[in-house]
Amino acid sequence: MKTVVITGASRGIGLATAKKFLAEDWRVIGTYLDKSIPIEDSNFISIQYDQSNSESIARVASQISSLAPYLDALVNNAGILIDASNDFADPIKLRETLEVNVIGVVDFTEHLLPLFGENSHVVNMASGHGQLSRSVDDEFAAGYRISKAALNMYTHHLAFRLKSRGVLVSSIAPGWVNTDMGNIIATENEKPNRTPEQAADDIFQLVTTVKESGHFWEYGKKIGW
Repeated sequence: MKTVVITGASRGIGLATAKKFLAEDWRVIGTYLDKSIPIEDSNFISIQYDQSNSESIARVASQISSLAPYLDALVNNAGILIDASNDFADPIKLRETLEVNVIGVVDFTEHLLPLFGENSHVVNMASGHGQLSRSVDDEFAAGYRISKAALNMYTHHLAFRLKSRGVLVSSIAPGWVNTDMGNIIATENEKPNRTPEQAADDIFQLVTTVKESGHFWEYGKKIGW
């Protein structure tokens, strides 16, 4: 049975992705911060995890290593959006955002690198807001945008480093999804147009069918950085 680790699996895209992999007969190790994961399945393991805390990252990585000597996939889904209403780059919120969305992801992934083998797949949850080739359409969420652009560079860099081992690394933009985070920026006239299940399907297809490394994906197609 194949094993996937999904961070931030208590709700939204993470929860839908955990359910999708379980339905496809994968073993799933899901992490949560403060809200337990509403899944009961013999192939599901839940671990409390704080992506902003280096001690938590090391502890959880050690737990995962003892549970699974080999990982087929890692979905770095956990992240935060705390500056959606700021029309300037707030340094305090930027530091917190980078700690969770970039440094925590890097720290966690680097701890788990020994568990990846040929055809394992690391998927980083990016965003169209972090796409440098896409025009900026408003002045909000500078920190979130910066963090996702930085995460894309980690994908690019890690794919190069792991090429000789046959480990695949991808970024994915899920689109505007109907989640707590997605609805932060919703208005009366503009609302999310995708479900968490649609995003989960995209992630599953990326993990199980794509054999190209070091690319940015959206709706099943490669997009520019």
